[in-house]
Amino acid sequence: MNPEITGRYAEVQGHRLYLDTGGEPAGQPMLLIHTAGQQSLQWRFVIPYFAERGFYALAPDLPGHGKSLLDQFKPLESVHAFAEVLWDLLRFLHLDHPVVVGCSIGGDIALDLAVHHGSEIPAVIACQAAAFTPTFPPQIIEMGLEDSGVPSYSDQGYLSGLSACGSKAEKERVAEIVWTRRLGDPKIYYSDLKAWIHHDLRPHLAKVSCPVLCVWGNEDYFVPRPLVEETVAGIPNSRLEILDGIGHYPHIEAREFNPLVEQFL
Repeated sequence: MNPEITGRYAEVQGHRLYLDTGGEPAGQPMLLIHTAGQQSLQWRFVIPYFAERGFYALAPDLPGHGKSLLDQFKPLESVHAFAEVLWDLLRFLHLDHPVVVGCSIGGDIALDLAVHHGSEIPAVIACQAAAFTPTFPPQIIEMGLEDSGVPSYSDQGYLSGLSACGSKAEKERVAEIVWTRRLGDPKIYYSDLKAWIHHDLRPHLAKVSCPVLCVWGNEDYFVPRPLVEETVAGIPNSRLEILDGIGHYPHIEAREFNPLVEQFL
């Protein structure tokens, strides 16, 4: 099995999407969804691990993120819109019954896919996510969407990323997290957060038919534990795994993340 990561493009809903892939296309599809404002690079520690275990792992840059272009350069405004773009990407690639893994807004997208396409998904792993995540003041987000609102976006990204990492995260990986948090378009990041705070799946959780693992690092200040516990309680076949000393990026911070997901699957 080839663990190398390779890149390609796909045209979906008018967006030119970039994706990193690993493994053979005939393997079990695994869709990996990055955090707000970020890109597929976040999954570089995950893709080779599962490629070596027979999965076909694909990590797209969401529209407007990383190397992906937006249709008409207009940011998507809802978590559900992101989810349906990714579902159409899977259809375009002729990939059925994907395992779905996401973190932060990627975890919210994964939960949205579980609600709307759960019968076609064997399992979902949602990290640092919940059915309802109203965790940023709307006024701050609106300021970020103005040019004058984020004059030092790179420093804000660095500092917020640093403080969101857990005390047990490896220093080298924390350095990578904060470096990539400096990158990207602030308009895209704050547009993501706007979608994040307005998304609410709570009335629909009982419809989820696939198994769901919610992973929560207990040193993450972005997503309070009660919101995650409420989500787990609402999904018929779900459980919560708490990672001690880990923050908002368990797929990067914690070496035990890959074995944890593998065991769940």
